[in-house]
Amino acid sequence: MHLDQPKEGTKKRRVIQILNSPEGKKSAKIKKASYLHLETIQVIDVFVIRLCNKIETTNSYDRKIHVTRPWLAQAFLEGNLEMVAKRMKENVSQQKFLECERILIPIVSSGHWHLVELVREETKFYHYSSINSPIYTADAVKFINKFMSFIESNWGLGKLEHHGLVSVAVPQQGPTLDCGIFMIEFINSIVEKRSITISKGDCAKYRAKFCAALLYAHDSPFL
Repeated sequence: MHLDQPKEGTKKRRVIQILNSPEGKKSAKIKKASYLHLETIQVIDVFVIRLCNKIETTNSYDRKIHVTRPWLAQAFLEGNLEMVAKRMKENVSQQKFLECERILIPIVSSGHWHLVELVREETKFYHYSSINSPIYTADAVKFINKFMSFIESNWGLGKLEHHGLVSVAVPQQGPTLDCGIFMIEFINSIVEKRSITISKGDCAKYRAKFCAALLYAHDSPFL
């Protein structure tokens, strides 16, 4: 039996109906959120790449501090074993792990950017989050457990000492979407060995400086 194809106008109305339905609106929101999430990771990734390049090529920074790209923690939290191996190879070699005193690991989870810092000499992880929430602490613990388990299972270093997690008291962002800016400033403060001074009232200034640095100033302290 031959079925007539719907007319073009009918197709358009059907698309509009789908988008206006609860399911359609939810799907569109998810796609938009996923795109913005990916876009934000890419921006943070550019920041990390340029910062690591400056650490490696200038004398202004301590080379025993290493910053990983944001894809690393994402792979661990998603549980993609193939991608975990790839990201570890790209970000934290066994030599890098043993040589560095501090490893800074950006995390984006539950829609929030936060930071984990491994201080090897102290056998501790420090957690920096501009929103104090047990959700983000749990995400940090989940990442740390998987990260350390991977190292124990794959690097032949034997059983590693227990590494505790310490939540660091840092400035809070308030009811805003500024977690990425806060995390970038946490990283800059640690790398530059200075106090963390950002506040929610400073975010517009920090964002403008960061965007300008991203576009124009290759020698900016933000990048």
